[in-house]
Amino acid sequence: MTRTDRRRAAPMAPDDRRRAIVDAVVPLLLRHGDDVSTKQIAEAAGIAEGTIFRVFPDKPALLLAAAEETMNPKDGGAELEAALAGHDDLRERVRITTDRMIERSDRVNVVMMALRRIWMSQPPKRRHQGGPPAFFNEANKNLQVMLTRVFEPHADELRVHPSTAATLLRTLVLGS
Repeated sequence: MTRTDRRRAAPMAPDDRRRAIVDAVVPLLLRHGDDVSTKQIAEAAGIAEGTIFRVFPDKPALLLAAAEETMNPKDGGAELEAALAGHDDLRERVRITTDRMIERSDRVNVVMMALRRIWMSQPPKRRHQGGPPAFFNEANKNLQVMLTRVFEPHADELRVHPSTAATLLRTLVLGS
């Protein structure tokens, strides 16, 4: 391809550009782990490599955004509801939910391991001090709400409150 054949990517709103980059990096992390290069990320996102650094200050910031999206996907609740649509049997709803939780947990583990290696290579000043990033707590709250909603239509079939059933399912699936 000659220089004159190159075309600029279509303009995108900053949030859309950020989302496109994060969406491109997660599958690459699943495939390559923390060895993924910014060149690979740019190619997967259909952007120039320099664009990554206009959106994110550095690779650790990009991986942190990928971790946030993986742990707490913006459309996670809607996706779970869609997967459960048409399934009225409690056992089937729990099976579907469990399968999705395991899949999400696997993705989170890969992304977090990639983030951990890169993040720990940063100078101590740069690393997050004082506990986990705020999105960890937000992800935990959102997961609890989503799981409680799975059980709410079946409250009369349960011996415990739907939120307790949600906590138990979460503990069993994520603790195993």
